[in-house]
Amino acid sequence: MSAQPPRPADAPPAIYGPDGRPQFFNDPAMDRFVPVVLNLASELWVQAETIANLTALLARNGVIALENLDVVARESAADPEREAALQAFIRRTLAPLREGGGA
Repeated sequence: MSAQPPRPADAPPAIYGPDGRPQFFNDPAMDRFVPVVLNLASELWVQAETIANLTALLARNGVIALENLDVVARESAADPEREAALQAFIRRTLAPLREGGGA
C-alpha cells in the first residue's frame, strides 16, 4: 500500500479521489497527464537555461563560432549515447502516465 500524498490544511476534501490523490478531471488518466506536462516544462526550462549559458560562455571566450552549432547538431544526431539519453528522457517524462495505469 502506497502512502497518500500530503494534503494542504486548507485543501477542499472534495478534490481528492478515493486513492487520496487530487482529482481534477473525470478521467484519472488526465490527472496523471498533468505531472507529465509539468515534468516536461521543468526539463525544458532547465535545458534552455543551460544551453543559453553555455553558448554565451563559449562564444564570449572565443571557443566556438555560433554558426558552427548547426554543424555539431547534425553530427551528433547519429550518436548512440544521445539516442539512449533521449529514450531515458522519454521514460522519465512519461512516467506519471504509467503510474497506476498498468503499462
